[in-house]
Amino acid sequence: MSQKKYQKKGPVGHPARTRADAQRQTKGQDGRPADVGPVRHPGVSVHQVRQDLQASGQQQGSPGMLVIALIGATLFMFFYLHIMVLPQMSALSGGLPMPDHRFTYDAAALAQLDGAMDEAAHGQLNWVHKTAGVIFPLFVFLCVSAVAAWCLPRGWGRWLSYAAGAVFAVMDIAENMLIESALDAGGEGAGLASVFTSVRWVLLVAIALWVVLMLLGKVRRAVAERKAQIVQ
Repeated sequence: MSQKKYQKKGPVGHPARTRADAQRQTKGQDGRPADVGPVRHPGVSVHQVRQDLQASGQQQGSPGMLVIALIGATLFMFFYLHIMVLPQMSALSGGLPMPDHRFTYDAAALAQLDGAMDEAAHGQLNWVHKTAGVIFPLFVFLCVSAVAAWCLPRGWGRWLSYAAGAVFAVMDIAENMLIESALDAGGEGAGLASVFTSVRWVLLVAIALWVVLMLLGKVRRAVAERKAQIVQ
């Protein structure tokens, strides 16, 4: 009688459950395991995000390296022309600066410079204008064009960047020829050369700031995209 009562009460209050009791509790009425709720996983795993970022870096790696190389080459040419070569030319002109390093000048200034330079100094300035004086503006044009193509979508922004680089290159090379002509003429034509020099400096500063803004925008968009991918 006591055994039947114990069987009706079941294992409630028993100090320990056997493995068979635990298995019976996890089974349904038809003997199959009871349904277990689905395990939820995050929408995008960390491994998937890492793979996406690596693929994005590989896709953008080649143009990015080209842009960095052009920026480095342009900065080097600026340093070589305006920091090293042209300042050294003052040693051949009695300490007078070259017109390329002035913002404005007049016929008297170029006449004074022409009188202080001998034939060898004139030849040295002409060589600088034909080599680094041509290479530097061409690198500026290539640099701003590459940065615009890499950072900006198709549209007027790219075309304005291309146009600004092309105008600067034309103005800079034309300025070199006008300076040479004014020096050979004893200062005559200095007014036009001075205008080209002033515009060249304004364009160079504007292009440099525009390149920096385009690169900062590219970095900001890349960071925002990565944050969005991680959140998802």
